[in-house]
Amino acid sequence: MTRTRIAAIGSAQSFRDMVVRTLGAAPDDVEWLPSVASAQRAIGEDGASIDIVVLGPTVRDDEAVAFAELTSREAPTTAVIVVRDQPVDGAFPRLVRSGVRDVVELSKGKGELREVLNRAIEWSSGVRGASAAADETHQDRGAVVSVFSTKGGTGKTFLSCNLAAALAERAGSPVALVDLDHDLGDVFAYFGTSPRRTLAELLALEEGANVEDVTQLGTPLMENVTGFGSPPDPQAEPLSSSAMPKMLRTLRDAFTFTIVDATCDYSDHVLASLDVSDAICLVSGLDAIGVRHLSIAMQTLQRLGIPRERLRVVLNRADSKVDLTPEDIERLLGLRVDARIPSSALVPRSVNRARLLWVEERRSEVAKGIEGLADLLCAEFAPESVPTSSGGKTRRWRKG
Repeated sequence: MTRTRIAAIGSAQSFRDMVVRTLGAAPDDVEWLPSVASAQRAIGEDGASIDIVVLGPTVRDDEAVAFAELTSREAPTTAVIVVRDQPVDGAFPRLVRSGVRDVVELSKGKGELREVLNRAIEWSSGVRGASAAADETHQDRGAVVSVFSTKGGTGKTFLSCNLAAALAERAGSPVALVDLDHDLGDVFAYFGTSPRRTLAELLALEEGANVEDVTQLGTPLMENVTGFGSPPDPQAEPLSSSAMPKMLRTLRDAFTFTIVDATCDYSDHVLASLDVSDAICLVSGLDAIGVRHLSIAMQTLQRLGIPRERLRVVLNRADSKVDLTPEDIERLLGLRVDARIPSSALVPRSVNRARLLWVEERRSEVAKGIEGLADLLCAEFAPESVPTSSGGKTRRWRKG
């Protein structure tokens, strides 16, 4: 059984016993607290050490909402699961917005509860792994930069690929490009090639492996850019979130920058990768729906314990002639836009030709926008390689 600390909340210990049986665990592996009030006191005292809280059917919706909101503030790495005897109907959105990780209906059988608990345990292990590495400094290691958007069509993969190429040139150092969409990812198509190995092989690599062993599991995409992904397979097994922090730390030790093209959902392995990232680029357009997704994503990530300081806002098609402007977004959401990528017919043309825009249209305004973001990241995470105004480098970043 895992070392994950699990607490079951309900008026009777029989609920705790059901959780124990569902997990196939020993009785001592799951604690019992009789009420939400007692759970709130535990969160206040040592909430960070409680990994998973399972709220039983006797806990009312309003109590569950209040508890989840408290946990989001005081112990954001604690997963809250709500269990109900009957369908929750209209209460589901409210519960999820408050920070509840999953809602399980026992009327569907115990299998769903088992699956949800196991996912939460795996996620918790990934969070602990990421937290253990959080105290590392940037000396003699690279940086992990994830590109994320919960809305499709924002240009997330386009930015990931071109940003990797820009960083390789501007920093003058090796860059890893990871496609987390392990079943139907598009990263390699931007370079007109396919992955030679799978992400599963990289996940299985022992931490501390030498650079040569890491690099040979990737696919050369262009000078100083190595891709890591999996051949398309809609039936591929989900990636292990518990192994994700280890994989990214391994890449971080081997490359100056590791760019992660995350998927458009809050899947466990994506959350684990975001947790260990040094910076997260949130991509949006100027449309109202895209901005709404951006706002919700920022709130959700902060509720999950990711500091606001790690988030970077990137506006794609930032010069579109619509009702919203970048300044409107900064004012309405109270944030700063870190990079603006203009619209251009060169973008779909480069995608259709499988020729990277950064390479083919180096003088374009789009390339200049990407260059600005690359230089911003270089200045923060690889200051020794910051380009000079003449386009040269002051000094290339090197491994110790």
